[in-house]
Amino acid sequence: MKVITFLRHSKSSWDYDILDMHRPLSSVGIEKIKKTSISSKDQFISSEIIFTSSANRALYTSILLSKNLSINYSKIKICDKLYTFNSSEVMEFIKNIDNIYSNVVLVGHNPAYTEISNYFSENKILNLPTARWFSLKFISDNWSDIIDLKPISYLSNLKSGV
Repeated sequence: MKVITFLRHSKSSWDYDILDMHRPLSSVGIEKIKKTSISSKDQFISSEIIFTSSANRALYTSILLSKNLSINYSKIKICDKLYTFNSSEVMEFIKNIDNIYSNVVLVGHNPAYTEISNYFSENKILNLPTARWFSLKFISDNWSDIIDLKPISYLSNLKSGV
């Protein structure tokens, strides 16, 4: 069994003239991920590893999530390959996850995560908002196989009509 949760980074700040990669979380984003982590504790607490984009906003989303849930920071792995907005690159990353892990979190970006949600779900969404997540469960022992499978469950913290 494989479980993968996709968490879009929390709200970032546009107040600074810096590269996209370096944009920090806004004060609203900091509060938003704190609330999400607490309201979705059961979703994240059993994760074995958190793979995060190397973008500042994604990394700090992962750190705040871990801090609020007392998840050891050693479970956070920074992955340059997740600093992408392309769903096919995220899917390629998934194929290469070590099969020793059965429950993983990916913290990253849109539009990739919206496209992945729509690929695996019959309930299409227009946009995965910041600090929102969806989770997929598959009957498989290999990450490389899930791309061609239908998930046995789809959970999310999305409000209807998103």
